[in-house]
Amino acid sequence: MAKTGKSRADDARRPLPECASLAIGSLPYTDVSDAVDRMIEFNSSCPAWPQLPAIDYREGMYIQFAECMPAAVVDESRQRIWFDVERAPEEMAAFYERYFAGEPGLCRISPDHARGFEPFLERMPTPGAHFIKGQVTGPVTFGFTVTDAENKPVIYHEDLYAAIVTALALKGGWQAGRFREQAPDLTPVIFFDEPFLTQVGSAIISLPAEKVTASLRECYEPVTAAGGLTGTHVCGGTDWGLLASTGVDIIHFDAVDHFQELLVYEQELAQFLERGGMLAWGIIPTDERSLEMQQSDAVNDLIAGAERVARLAPDGIDTQEVLRQSFVSQSCGLGSRTAEIAGKCLALAAEVADVLHSQIC
Repeated sequence: MAKTGKSRADDARRPLPECASLAIGSLPYTDVSDAVDRMIEFNSSCPAWPQLPAIDYREGMYIQFAECMPAAVVDESRQRIWFDVERAPEEMAAFYERYFAGEPGLCRISPDHARGFEPFLERMPTPGAHFIKGQVTGPVTFGFTVTDAENKPVIYHEDLYAAIVTALALKGGWQAGRFREQAPDLTPVIFFDEPFLTQVGSAIISLPAEKVTASLRECYEPVTAAGGLTGTHVCGGTDWGLLASTGVDIIHFDAVDHFQELLVYEQELAQFLERGGMLAWGIIPTDERSLEMQQSDAVNDLIAGAERVARLAPDGIDTQEVLRQSFVSQSCGLGSRTAEIAGKCLALAAEVADVLHSQIC
């Protein structure tokens, strides 16, 4: 690829993944120690704390990150969350007062909502680690999925949604800060997972592109300020050009079933890689196909995919460079899968990562 100046990838302080394995975050296990062990064992270069929804409904991807949000109501009997818009003005005022006062840990994640976080953090840093990963539900997905009492998505309550985005941003920044305190030599990686972005631009959802990008940029900012890398996972097709325009560092995509949709955004993807953007290849399917998948097949699929990406830029880009800017991952989270499938997906991603890393380093 023709160089137009120093890219972020050239910065020696910005480590490249070089095909490190990366986990989405959620696992189906009910033993915290076992979950932490697996996250470290199978993601040695980029360990992540485990989300464990099978232990407690409060570790589901919406309730887990709703602590501190104004007007949030947790319905324990139905194990769901909704927002009381009648209470919102008063509670938002209190929230912003604490926010502007710079209250430490305003939007921390408590142990009751993330049992694996502190045990994981206590193990850091681990030998061979270069990154340390956390995750938060993305603002668009949260805004469209969680509703008020009348089942109206909170994204359509402008002021309340703005406070929710701020809270999610603080959740990411809090994690990056904790990682820096515990393991200052590791690069924090914080993902804002956005499965709902598959619906943006469809006939079902009407949402201005500017609102999507503004929400994500606000979430990324505290992580970037802490010296971390930002990522977003989408488990289907989406407007990848729109996502790349947010300045996100890592794009995680389903390389098993939705690779062709990514290739449509030829120019945007080339520009993303040129500025040092990284790809997280969800090359391991998170269903029964993983049980039959061979390591060599996954390796060959990823290399073939990297070769196709390398040909997108007008002046070309070396396939090895694409791989150096790539993580290896599962196509989606594992929290709703069986323990057998989850274990196979984690192990297979680690094996593929080891093979590819040995070839490019």
